[in-house]
Amino acid sequence: MSRFADSRFAPGRSARLLVLVALAALPFAFAQVDERARTLLEGLQPASDMVVDTLDQVMVMTIDAMGEEGTVRTRTIIDYVGERAAIDTELAPGMSARIIIMDGQARMSMSGMMMPLPAVMAETFDGIFDRDTSDMLADGATATYDGVRSYGGLVEGQQVTVSGSTPFAGVEASEESRLLFDGDGNLLAIVVDSSEGEMLMVFDEPFRGNAVVGRSATMYWLRSDGPERFATMAFEDVRINEPIPEGTFD
Repeated sequence: MSRFADSRFAPGRSARLLVLVALAALPFAFAQVDERARTLLEGLQPASDMVVDTLDQVMVMTIDAMGEEGTVRTRTIIDYVGERAAIDTELAPGMSARIIIMDGQARMSMSGMMMPLPAVMAETFDGIFDRDTSDMLADGATATYDGVRSYGGLVEGQQVTVSGSTPFAGVEASEESRLLFDGDGNLLAIVVDSSEGEMLMVFDEPFRGNAVVGRSATMYWLRSDGPERFATMAFEDVRINEPIPEGTFD
């Protein structure tokens, strides 16, 4: 195993990395009150005639660590109707993780060995089967329009701050997320706070429409001395409403 794998994926870091991968790969939800924020957020609502029953997508995340790069590959399969999910992640050569969620329970194995699912990861998967990712006023969550903001010279746009009790990309309800839009209402970037610091996710292509589908992006830590790129994620294969392979949830 490479030195990268030894350092980045040592026990104790693997769970945190899985949380990061899960946040990047899973759907997210919105809520708002402010009228200008409403206008921008409504552009992320799915088409009225689009119902996602199944989602099968592959994400490849390239992570910079200690001057080296490592690649993490994750396949996420979600059956929204049957409320089943399978998340398979290749962390490093010879190290993989599998999470199955069904019947209201979640189980996890690493390299074939069953192990408890860390509580922080279990919380990440709350709401995984919610197909309506645009509930504008869910549970009293709020959003405000902050005007034009810029981050690290990397992205500039109209900012909406979402806070309250609606999760966004796995962020806890007590935290807040900042969304940046271009002049046409396309989503440019997301800024969230985490235990590691302030994180900026800049999408490769600005988009409107259903946020349940993964979007390729570059991720940065916003440090006092400037932005630090730490990962890129690319969605190589996204399939919607196709049959789920037999044995997926075994």
